[in-house]
Order: sequence, then structure tokens, then C-alpha cells
Amino acid sequence: MAVTAPVSTVPQLPGPTRRRRSRVLFWPLIALAQVVRVVLRKTLWVTIRVIRLAWRHLLVTLLIALGGYYAYRALVPQPVSQPRESPVQAAPLIAPPASVRAYLEAQRNFDAERMWQTLSPESKARRLASGESLATFRQSVQLLQQQGFRFGESTYVGGYKLPDGQAYYFYVTEVRNANDQRGMVYQIFWVSADGLIFTVDTPQLQ
Repeated sequence: MAVTAPVSTVPQLPGPTRRRRSRVLFWPLIALAQVVRVVLRKTLWVTIRVIRLAWRHLLVTLLIALGGYYAYRALVPQPVSQPRESPVQAAPLIAPPASVRAYLEAQRNFDAERMWQTLSPESKARRLASGESLATFRQSVQLLQQQGFRFGESTYVGGYKLPDGQAYYFYVTEVRNANDQRGMVYQIFWVSADGLIFTVDTPQLQ
């Protein structure tokens, strides 16, 4: 009986063809690694040369650094820090009294008698002491009407009440002249504690 020797399984080494294929596949990575290595070596060489040069000429290096810093400050505008503004404190909103609303309505109709009725006794006494009566007040109102003035709507801006009960009320009123030119005037009402008008200030029509 013949005995056959066992066949040993020897791994087959890659041939030249397979090695060439591997090189073709990995060639871009190998080339990139070589380029990166060259760049790093050049960068390191330049850095070392610059450090050596700066150390040998320390004074020149400091002068160049200071010159570059001041040139940067001169060419690049620095941000200006704005001061923080304190918050605006608004007065509490208060409604205007009936006397002010009645005065504005009578003003649109040139009703001098009704406008006079909205004034406080102190205001009337002060006007009478200065020579202004209801008749002269009516004449001044009629003069505005004869000159072609017309009063439009009044917009309430706000008011402020004093500790003693008096208050100020601010309005912006539309006014048109004889040529139908439109303008906005401001009116300030000083109202006494009893709710009647002490003074009406309309500087733009005086």
C-alpha cells in the first residue's frame, strides 16, 4: 500500500501585478503625505531661522513690533464705547379733565363764552386785573376767526399731576390759516386742583 505525503499549504505571495495595483491605489495618499512632510519641514526651518534672527537683533525686532502695532492702531478704527444711558422715567398716565376737553371743543367752534366758562375763578380774576374781560377775550377769539384760522383735532400727549393737586396737560392741535396751510401747534393747560383751567399757553399763536 502506497503512502502519500501530506501536501503542505504554503500561502501564495502577491505577485508583481498585485503590488503595482496597491501602489496605484495608495499613490495619492503617499504623494499627499510627502507634500505635507515637505511643507512642515520648510515651515519649521523658516520658523527656526526667524527666531534666531530675532534673537540676534532683539532691538530691531522690538522696533518693528512697535511700528506694526501703532500702524494697526492708526489704520484700523477702534470701536468707541458709548456711555450707558439711564432709563427714561415716564410719568403715570392721567386723563385730562372735562374742562380741558370742553375748552378744545369750544376753541374749534370759536365759542368764546364756553371757553371763558372753563377758566378757574383765579384765572378770571387775574385776567380782569390785567384789563382782560369776557368782551376783550371774545374779541381776540373773533380776530383769529376773521383772519381765517381754523382749529382742527387736538391730540393728547400726556399730563403730569403735582403733589398739591394741580396738573399740566399737553396737547398738539392742528391749525389751518386762510390759505389752507396746515400746521401743528402745541398747547399747555395748567389746571388748578378744582379741575378748572388756570392758564392756556399757545406760544405759536401769540
